Amino acid sequence: MSGLSSRALGSLLILAGGLVVSGGGMMAALLVISAYIQQPSAERVGTALTQSVAIGALGGVLGLILVAEGIRYWRGSQATPFRLRRSGWLWLAFGLLLTVGTVLSVLAVPPVVMAPIHALTLLLLPALVLTAVGWGLSGREGSWADVAGGLVSGALLGTGAALAIESVLIVLVVIAMLALGWVPQEWLQETSQALTRGQFSFPTEAEALLGFLTPPVILVILALFSGMVPIVEEITKTLGVGIAGAWVRFSPPRAFLLGVASGAGFALVENALNSFFLGPVWGPGVLARLAATVMHSATGGLMGWGWGQWWSGRHPWRLPMAFVGAVTLHSIWNFVAVGMALIGLLVMDRAEQPLWMAVGGLIALLLLGIQFLITGGVTAGILWASHRLGRMASA
Repeated sequence: MSGLSSRALGSLLILAGGLVVSGGGMMAALLVISAYIQQPSAERVGTALTQSVAIGALGGVLGLILVAEGIRYWRGSQATPFRLRRSGWLWLAFGLLLTVGTVLSVLAVPPVVMAPIHALTLLLLPALVLTAVGWGLSGREGSWADVAGGLVSGALLGTGAALAIESVLIVLVVIAMLALGWVPQEWLQETSQALTRGQFSFPTEAEALLGFLTPPVILVILALFSGMVPIVEEITKTLGVGIAGAWVRFSPPRAFLLGVASGAGFALVENALNSFFLGPVWGPGVLARLAATVMHSATGGLMGWGWGQWWSGRHPWRLPMAFVGAVTLHSIWNFVAVGMALIGLLVMDRAEQPLWMAVGGLIALLLLGIQFLITGGVTAGILWASHRLGRMASA
């Protein structure tokens, strides 16, 4: 009776968590819309609608996952092995959405048409990565419950902890920059006046941004996003796997699956929060988010494997090695991404100078090539690791 009561209580807690997450997603979506309505314009309304639909869909999906797991736990059903028999339709659906969305964005259709396509495409990205892992493991290790737990853990615990820590770090960095006088006085004056009027918005024009991005500020941004941010995110992304391992001694293959799912969940939230790529560049923007999802899933899988080695007790020293590898890969990725953004701003500001355009274009192509190589490398790594770990599990 006590066992049944504890299972019923656990099921109710999971179900309640699912409802809270779904409701929280809807509330966050409404807050995004209200924040943009204060300064109405066609561009702002389109951005608000797109991002709010993506956030609402994210909350709904995570809540649905928790509700489904709560019902399964209530019934006492065994978790189904994680095996994907027919995953080609997911890739077909992604290709169709990518094509239709890109065409519609070029035709400048209303945001109300693009928003659901955008949200559905973002939700597919982690699923595409997980199909590769499911193909390699072939149900020999891990279950759908592990995938669900990893997704929710990475999306809620991992992202929440990372945002909290990174917010504190950013505040401390800004205070230090102010104390050192590295922030332009003109921007400080404009910011204080805008805050007084309640109309503050971060500068988006290339000229305004370049006025803010002095050399010391650029160095700080590179150090922040290529140093501190990867360290924080690689710690928090698979935090749930490490904590749960104290009670459930995950094998390295199962921990790898949990880590990949955690990274995919982390990327899912990041994709929803970065829902700003509309217009003619929508298609390339989606592909960029797919590449970022692959990167987060790969580093999450590496960290998950490290946690599995740690809790197995045979090779605990592999966890710090996995952490160093994940942080290094993440740091290179962020450095390239920030570098491409800075080069883009410089090229936009000097569009009338052919030499700057040529040099900036070459550097951007070089960085894009590096990012392409990283994406291909980590994709091959995920396929190889999942297949090898699946064979180890069967042996």
